[in-house]
Amino acid sequence: MQRTEAQTIVDGYLDALATHDYDRVRAYLADDGFHWDSPIGRYTSADALAQYLTLIAGVLQRIERRHTFVDGGDVCHWLVLHTQLSERVATPAVQWARVVDRRIRSIELLFDPYRYRLLFQVDDPGLDRPRT
Repeated sequence: MQRTEAQTIVDGYLDALATHDYDRVRAYLADDGFHWDSPIGRYTSADALAQYLTLIAGVLQRIERRHTFVDGGDVCHWLVLHTQLSERVATPAVQWARVVDRRIRSIELLFDPYRYRLLFQVDDPGLDRPRT
């Protein structure tokens, strides 16, 4: 199956995240109308999200892509996030990204946040609503 432009963009974002290239992560995100939601927080600023990721993504060792679903500008990945917390952890996750005008406009990331909540209680002014 041929990759779409939207999938190429979202895969580039995941590649940048996995290699801790936060400038490149930010370049994939829309400047206006951006939205990111996960069990550990919500951001409506791509700059604030990129800054937050520099704080927490250091524990990320690799991203395993198990399957990808694409529907126009919507790209959904079934992932396993391999992290090193106090021990190595493999966390199943689903990410749904929406690409508009060649930039990622929104990302919804779903996973069990139990271990992450214990580590990343960050008081960050860019965070619209911390999850509890």
